Amino acid sequence: PINNAVDFNFADPYVVQVNGTWYAFATNNAVGLTNVPANASTTSNSSVNTEAFYKDNVQIASSQNFVNWTVLNADHNILPTVGTWAVQGAISKAPFTPGAGVWAPAVFQRPSDNKWVLYYSAKDDANIYTHCIGASVSSTDSILGPYVPVNTSFACPVSEGGAIDPTPFIDDDGSVYIAYKVDGNNKGNGGACGNTQAPIHSTPIMLQKVEADGITTIGNPVEILDRTKADGPLVEAPTLVKVDGTYFLFFSSGCTRDPSYTVKYAWASHLQGPYTRANQDLLQSGDWSLSAPGSCSVAKDSKGDWAIAFHARVTTPQGGAREMFTAGLNFNGTAVTIVD
Repeated sequence: PINNAVDFNFADPYVVQVNGTWYAFATNNAVGLTNVPANASTTSNSSVNTEAFYKDNVQIASSQNFVNWTVLNADHNILPTVGTWAVQGAISKAPFTPGAGVWAPAVFQRPSDNKWVLYYSAKDDANIYTHCIGASVSSTDSILGPYVPVNTSFACPVSEGGAIDPTPFIDDDGSVYIAYKVDGNNKGNGGACGNTQAPIHSTPIMLQKVEADGITTIGNPVEILDRTKADGPLVEAPTLVKVDGTYFLFFSSGCTRDPSYTVKYAWASHLQGPYTRANQDLLQSGDWSLSAPGSCSVAKDSKGDWAIAFHARVTTPQGGAREMFTAGLNFNGTAVTIVD
C-alpha cells in the first residue's frame, strides 16, 4: 500500500539501500511550497517539520523497513556548500526561499574507492534564474558524507534553459550514466510551469555516459525522451532501472504545481532507446487520494524486491508541501504496477 513516509516538505526523493538501511535524499525543504498562508512561519507548530527552513542544501532520511522514516537533524548538513559555479546561500531571505535553490539530489557509490558521488541542481552563479547540475564526492566511504563539491558544473546548457533532475544508472557491464532533464520550460513563454503558451520549448531527457569516477564525461549526451502534447509543459525527473533485460525509464509530466503532475514510464531493449511509452500513467492525481504525485525514485532491496518513492502535494500550515510517499512495485513483462 501507499505509505506517507515523510510528513513535511521532502520533495524529489532519491532512495537507495545500503547494508540493510534505506536512505532518502531530497530537495531543500523550503522549495516549491504553494498557497503559502500570509501568517505562515518558517517553523512548524505541528508534525509538518520542526526544522528551520533554508538550513540544509540537501535533506536526508533513513529507514529500516521503507515505511517508517527518520529525517536527520538539520545540523547534519551532508552538502555544506555547493560548487563555486553555483549561487552560495539564499538570493533572498524572504520566507520560503531556498537556501541555495538546491534541487533533486541523487547518489551512487563508485567501486574504485567506495566513495559516494552526490549530484544536485543549483542556481548558476552567472545566470541566477537558471539551474544547472553539479557533482560532489563524499570525504569517506559513508553515504552520509559530508560531500565536497566539484567546482565546475556537470551539465549547464544555459541557452536551453539549464539542466535539473540528475539520476545515476549503472549498467550490467559497470558503465555509469547520468540521466537528466534539459529545463526548457525555464525558457518558456508562460502558462503552466512556464511552458504551455506557444511556442512550446522542448524539455528532453538526456543520457550522459561518464567515467568510473562518476564525474568525467564520455562523449556528448544523448536524448532518450522528450515531451509530447499529451505531457503538457514538460517531462522531467527521470529514473532508470533494468529488469530482466529490459530498460525502464520512469519520468513525470504535467506541472508539479497543479494536479496534472503524474508518474509515467516507458521501456526499451537498449539503454539509449527508442523507448515505448506505457498506455496509462503509473500514478496520477486521485489515485489513493493523492494530489500531483511525481518525481519518483525506483530501487531494489537486498531481497530483490522493487520499491518506489515519490512526492505528492499535501496541505500543511506552511502551504502546499510535497511530502514523500513510498510503496512496493511490481514488474510483469513491460507492465509496472504499484503494490496495493
